[in-house]
Amino acid sequence: MTDVSILIVHYNTPGLLRQTLKGIYRSKPECSFEIIVVDNNPAMRVKEKVLSEFPEVKVLTSPENVGFGRGMNMAMEQALGRFLFIFNPDMILTDGALEKLITFMEEHPDIGMVGPRLSNPDGSLQYSAYNFMEPQVILYRRVPVLRGMGFAKRTVENYMRADADLSRTQNVDYILGAAMFVRREAYEQVGGFDPNFFVYFEDQDWCRRFWLADWRVVYHPQVELIHYHRRETAEGGFVKQLLNPLTRVQIKSALYYYKKYRERS
Repeated sequence: MTDVSILIVHYNTPGLLRQTLKGIYRSKPECSFEIIVVDNNPAMRVKEKVLSEFPEVKVLTSPENVGFGRGMNMAMEQALGRFLFIFNPDMILTDGALEKLITFMEEHPDIGMVGPRLSNPDGSLQYSAYNFMEPQVILYRRVPVLRGMGFAKRTVENYMRADADLSRTQNVDYILGAAMFVRREAYEQVGGFDPNFFVYFEDQDWCRRFWLADWRVVYHPQVELIHYHRRETAEGGFVKQLLNPLTRVQIKSALYYYKKYRERS
């Protein structure tokens, strides 16, 4: 069986996708792996370009933009690996990362999912391990007049685990969907992403389901990846954010998520 299936859903960053794929092969993993890319944008197909440069990659073509979670589900259904690596198309795989993640998971059979440290291109820490989000966090992070108030700052910092020692391995409520290293047995028990989430909150929901199935979700900063990330829903002032279609999608996902877990909170 293949050791790791690296799964990527691509929408609109072909240049970064190319660099991500080059980086995976450049790191020369000393384990067996496969790469599955879901070509998820009919207006910006990448299949031919990917296969011309990386013929080993398996490319799945979605008939329409099916969203992140459903795209990943397509990839997971085709994956052969003992471990499934949910992987963003704007990520740099560092040398030895796959091997370290495999070893860590083999040493801790009760862990269903592990997230590495994500760093910005300048080497600074990128927050990627969180407590479950309270509904008001969405508002506090986007309304400038609230953002600087003490009660809002404390709530947001608690969500982001800002006071935690993020240099040590630890259990966390959930990890960012940009890099999730998942045990196949856990995936087969829990299932894939909830297809009702088009984008946003699907990672939080998935981790919550792992915990409910008694699989640990762990942040492991001894493995580091580089993530070229920007939060599109947080760009610009409040009015611009409110008019951003992605913000409306996020709000829709949030409403579904909190309704889904209302009786468990």
